[in-house]
Amino acid sequence: MARVATKLFIARKKPCRLSPFVFMTDPARVPDVIKAAQSLPKGSAIIYRHFGKADKYEEAAALRQISFAKSQQLLIGDDPELAIAVGADGVHFRRDAHLSAPTLWRQRCPDWIISMAGLKTGGYHADLNVLDALFISSIFESQSPSAGAPIGTAALKSKIKSLPVSVFALGGINKKTAPSLIGTGAAGLAGINGVLKR
Repeated sequence: MARVATKLFIARKKPCRLSPFVFMTDPARVPDVIKAAQSLPKGSAIIYRHFGKADKYEEAAALRQISFAKSQQLLIGDDPELAIAVGADGVHFRRDAHLSAPTLWRQRCPDWIISMAGLKTGGYHADLNVLDALFISSIFESQSPSAGAPIGTAALKSKIKSLPVSVFALGGINKKTAPSLIGTGAAGLAGINGVLKR
């Protein structure tokens, strides 16, 4: 998986500050987020999605220490205040056609890495260049309840050509499916359980 991510990084047509190998946390599917983060390779990125957990500050602070030690990037899922509190590298925002929160926080924290979940349908009504990365899903069959029908690599490639921002592939990414992302133009890959399995 990391090797595929490296190939995507080398083939990037647009510069992107986000690591090409992204682990997205999910308390329902990966309960021990600390152990998971420790198993990731150096130079990867973690998007911590707490979904309102009571111990979110403690977990985020622990992930910040792991990410420092392993030269990893840490983004907080849709929680700028928590990102500030733990000194994260940025925020991953929920999908929004108007990019309201990403635009606001780009102005407030210009050095942050800012990413967003891509729209399932419809178009964007704001400048996508405010983002460092846009996550498109689901590329392959996925266990995620919000994944929807997979779009496949041909549709991903078409979307990438039409978007002015670096695109990350998400949904059903694992050792078997990841190699087919090579040549799509994706700037990186992201996943939950699939990226943890070597």
